[in-house]
Amino acid sequence: MKKIILSAFLALIALTSQAQEIIWNDIVMGYANVPIIKVNRVAMYTDRTDVDLQINFRKGQQIGFMPGTALKADGKEYKVTEATVIKLGEPYMMTEDTLKLTMSFEPLPVTTQKFDFMSPDGLQLLNIRNANCLPEGITHTYWRNEATGDWLIGITPQHVIYKNKVWDIVSQTEKKDTYTLTLADGPAIMVGKMKKGKRSITIGKEKAVTCSPIVTAALPDYPTKDLRKGFVDNGYRTNDSVTIIGWLKDMPKVAWERGKEFGIGIENIFSDKEESSYAKMDSLGRFSFKMPILNSSQAFLDWGRTTKSTLLEPGKTYFFLYDFLTGQTLWMGDDVRLQNELLAHPHDWNNDRIEDKEEGKVTAMQFKARTDDSRAASMTKLQNCLAQHPNLSQRYIDYLSGYYLTSQGEAMMQARYSIPGYDLPKEYMDYVGNELWKKACKPYTLYRDFSTFVRDYLNHLRDTQQGDWGIHFRNTVLRLEQQGMVTLTDKEREALNQYIIMHNQLKAGVKNDISQQERDSLINAFNSSETVTTLNALIVRMGDPLQDEMNLTGYRQTMEVLDSVGCDRALRDISLARQFCRAINEKRTILPPAAMNMMNLEVQLPSAKAAVMALQNKYLEIQQRDITKSGNLKTNDDVANMSDGEQILRKLTEPYRGRLVLLDIWGTWCGPCKLALSHSQEEYERLKDYNLVYLYLANRSPEDGWKNVIKEYNVVGENVVHYNLPAYQQSAVEHFLQVHSFPTYKLIDRDGKVLDVNADPRDLEGLAKLLDQMK
Repeated sequence: MKKIILSAFLALIALTSQAQEIIWNDIVMGYANVPIIKVNRVAMYTDRTDVDLQINFRKGQQIGFMPGTALKADGKEYKVTEATVIKLGEPYMMTEDTLKLTMSFEPLPVTTQKFDFMSPDGLQLLNIRNANCLPEGITHTYWRNEATGDWLIGITPQHVIYKNKVWDIVSQTEKKDTYTLTLADGPAIMVGKMKKGKRSITIGKEKAVTCSPIVTAALPDYPTKDLRKGFVDNGYRTNDSVTIIGWLKDMPKVAWERGKEFGIGIENIFSDKEESSYAKMDSLGRFSFKMPILNSSQAFLDWGRTTKSTLLEPGKTYFFLYDFLTGQTLWMGDDVRLQNELLAHPHDWNNDRIEDKEEGKVTAMQFKARTDDSRAASMTKLQNCLAQHPNLSQRYIDYLSGYYLTSQGEAMMQARYSIPGYDLPKEYMDYVGNELWKKACKPYTLYRDFSTFVRDYLNHLRDTQQGDWGIHFRNTVLRLEQQGMVTLTDKEREALNQYIIMHNQLKAGVKNDISQQERDSLINAFNSSETVTTLNALIVRMGDPLQDEMNLTGYRQTMEVLDSVGCDRALRDISLARQFCRAINEKRTILPPAAMNMMNLEVQLPSAKAAVMALQNKYLEIQQRDITKSGNLKTNDDVANMSDGEQILRKLTEPYRGRLVLLDIWGTWCGPCKLALSHSQEEYERLKDYNLVYLYLANRSPEDGWKNVIKEYNVVGENVVHYNLPAYQQSAVEHFLQVHSFPTYKLIDRDGKVLDVNADPRDLEGLAKLLDQMK
């Protein structure tokens, strides 16, 4: 008898244990300030709560969790007890791009509906919940039309989202699970009883619609297949736009701290840069704006907060919801099926690169095989997704397929910078041309990566087809001499021939199986040689006539390459406009008349021509500003005829003895230099208490471009001086300082001594700490 009673007691314990085991397999998560972390599963037991995490981070990077990490639910904390794979409080190096681990915590109550994941170092994963729970009532709920699958309406405590608008609720009544809502200046809304997980919703005088609650993080699959193909293509029309209305709802403080504007970034295919449009948000996080768009484009939505990318098509109106409380992201509006499908089933981020440590060890064909594998894996994942979700639209399939094709093209052409001598074999380039370039999706603005792909692909073809730059340069200079534009010295004539020999030796040297340090040493030796120094001085001496002739030849070669690879008219015009825009940006001065004539003749696409003219007019206006009276621009009169770099630098800094001098060596041709200069006023304000003198020396910078950069970024002030020394003097100073990269920053003490310290103003706080130590 006792045995029977004991057995029954044990069975009761087992049943109780099973009843206490709660598993969440379909997780919805609100705001995450570290978006690389995803919660895959939660298991609540009587003695612990297990949280399965997935971390998507680059191989070789370090992650870690502190011992004080805890779950927070209903005002109480449940601390971590152990973790798999990693050790709490110790850094862990990622061995792959994805890491899965389980962290165990003190047991949450089995009645827990949601919780936060918090760490003492600031990590926040908020409002983690199980998606399988049907909502009670209608507050904080979103409803889809069962027939169409679209998001129809959202209901919050004080507002309703409907027809791309947020309406204020004036009154709400409830009777036996039915609801009546009265809106300010809007239709009345009747919400029927929940029956079998659905409600009937009547809006104004419209017919009642059967709706189901949206409980997942994104909209569930649409009920029918959409076989439409293609994306809106407006022909790259100027002055087209898209309207974005939205709500970042229930943002926590940490999200608000990122700013009170909602930003959308889109790649400008003409400038090859991401450009952002912004809309101010009200106190609730709502916004509305119309933004320019050239054509259908991949867009990045307020990346620091949402980490979402999507496709925006011109002429459309969209409503974007990002609910931090419920962890849901939804699109409402004009044909938003694709946008909702991209939220529910986002594309892979294939960031194939030859890492620094691999340079010289991974061949081009080995890297091609790597990108083939990545694309094949992504396409297999897509096919598996389609098997599970057969109603995904044809436009979704085409968009992801084109995305993976473009990503491979971008990765393969970026690899040219990591292959010694840019030596990409014919088989490699044939694959890029036939399988990736010729199959590029239209419109060409569809993917951000296409802008980089087209730049690198065409540049590589032009570089390989135009022959040796040294020969081209020598022939151009000799032709201009015959035309009476310049008289060459014997030293310059010898340097023109010697350069070709030295450049060929350099190309052969960097192709050898040597370390990156040895390769950099060869390049630095080449760049600091007397031959290169002589030719740099010649380039400055000849000035615009040489640059204009070289550029015109470059444009002609680009057109030859474009014609040889079979571009349509739109891509030909876009690519030519990109080169004209790049010439303006690099020199920071207007195109000369001959180049403008060529642009007007060859570029027919109105938006392409408008992009060039916008830049041309910008620098024409800048060029007309006069800053000569500011006293910031200095001549080399005080160092005239001096050739020793140390003596030149000491003479230039002599007036500032007793003060610290921050030396900035830069050039108009240097992108990172100009980016840093664009923050000059911020730098001056942050360091105003240190009585610094800012000394700028320009390398190989034409006079107009030099002045234009200074004016464009307002690099002026009472303690600011600029020099554009003759090439031989600038080279001598750089040789003395052992300058091998740009920009280079040096700190000079109060006695005129150059200090061996890191004085990079791009790290303002670090520089401020250094200056504090020198007070």
